[in-house]
Amino acid sequence: MLFTRRIYQTNISLDEAFKIWFEFINAFKPSGTEEILVADSLGRVTAEAVQAKISSPFFHASAMDGYAVHFIETFGASETNPVRLRLHEQAVPVNTGDPIPSGFNAVIMVEDVNLSGESIEIIEPATPYKHVRTVGEDIVQTELILPENHVIRPVDIGAMLSGGNVKIRVRRKPLVAVIPTGNEIVAPGAPLKTGNIIDSNSYMIGNLIIQWGGEFRKADVVQDDRELLKQKILDASDKSDVVVVLAGASAGTKDFTPNAVEDLGTVLVHGINIKPGKPVLLGSINSKPVIGLPGYPVAAHMTFEFFGKPLICRLLGIEPARTETMKARLSRHVASSIGHEEFLRVKVGKVGDNFI
Repeated sequence: MLFTRRIYQTNISLDEAFKIWFEFINAFKPSGTEEILVADSLGRVTAEAVQAKISSPFFHASAMDGYAVHFIETFGASETNPVRLRLHEQAVPVNTGDPIPSGFNAVIMVEDVNLSGESIEIIEPATPYKHVRTVGEDIVQTELILPENHVIRPVDIGAMLSGGNVKIRVRRKPLVAVIPTGNEIVAPGAPLKTGNIIDSNSYMIGNLIIQWGGEFRKADVVQDDRELLKQKILDASDKSDVVVVLAGASAGTKDFTPNAVEDLGTVLVHGINIKPGKPVLLGSINSKPVIGLPGYPVAAHMTFEFFGKPLICRLLGIEPARTETMKARLSRHVASSIGHEEFLRVKVGKVGDNFI
């Protein structure tokens, strides 16, 4: 049997690849909306602004344990001139959070009161609405709680519920089809033979998708068969927003991903001058983005961060978070390949005043 090797179509710089990819994905709109319970919205992205339906609190509430009073009846109270107020008439017992009885407008803390029979004795006047949480102190009805395209945090859930929101509209999670390929790939836990590779990349890439706000559907491992791979990719492009093919994008005799994508659609990028990650493929089938990742796990993770993360964020209507950077000194010399932009995994520690 005659085997042929495929050469890289583009073999361009990372900056050029970014330019081509972002020009392609910037035409995409967020992938629809759905209504969900606020209680289940952690990490989701708001599809529209969320406003308060009620004020919080929606009644005047006591901020302390003590007695609700008419502040005007406390005027003149001092250590030399205590003021007495009749219980249940001029002074009503309240606990923290209780509604302030109608007509009352201040609270005196229980520790500032002396009980004297059916009266309380105070030695300091109360100011209007002292120790009272007034209507709308936290949230005012119609007030903006969250803007559109906001990633929901736990504190946001509390604010929305306090503002009377039970359901909200959020961006639909982009669905990514993940297709592992290769005769040597076996499921985790399966009996191993020499030459087998455990399918760890599917779960690594799938959980990156979840972490970024999408959802993934893992396909069964596709054997090294060009026509079979084409059918799997075509089916996936019909049923998902993005297709990710694991391995098969290099220049080996069994690397069929570039041929399959080219047969079905358009190859935008195949081959980038980076190390690791040179075999990455970026393409389009039926107007759906297709990413072919290298089989080497470090390269797969890195290139998916480069090209998958901004795509998923685009489909969610948000901007990717900026990557943190820092300056450090290498502990030993590194010889990089000429013509490649190389990325190294490192551990960072502080030695004296320097990061090494």
